[in-house]
Amino acid sequence: MKIRVRPKNGWRRITFKISDETFEKIRELCERYDFGVEEAIRIILLHGYLEDDPRANEETFERLREEISHLEKELYELEGKWSPLKFKTYYIALDNQNLAIQLSRMIAENKRLRKRLRLPMRDYSGIEEKIHYHLNFGK
Repeated sequence: MKIRVRPKNGWRRITFKISDETFEKIRELCERYDFGVEEAIRIILLHGYLEDDPRANEETFERLREEISHLEKELYELEGKWSPLKFKTYYIALDNQNLAIQLSRMIAENKRLRKRLRLPMRDYSGIEEKIHYHLNFGK
């Protein structure tokens, strides 16, 4: 079972893989105590296990520790893949801004020359929208 978590603000997402056995146990507990599955998973992720289960033993906690360490390793692997992509996209965005500035200058020069030569004006509204997008003026 995959669980995708998104923050209230921002676009980053984290995906957790939970074994079907663990998810079924969570679902059974939710049905027994009349909880929503999403709410229970949110409580587990944010606060850990709230109550000690009298039937829990050291083996259960050890298995949970192993599952948590496995999830942490997977998270670090994903973070390692994500960081270079974030770095590259930042520089691509800077290149796009630079190109948008250059294109804006060329359009202004073209409009000025067309006016001076008394040629008919062209519509650059589509291009100007893209320039505004890359300069973060428009959304």
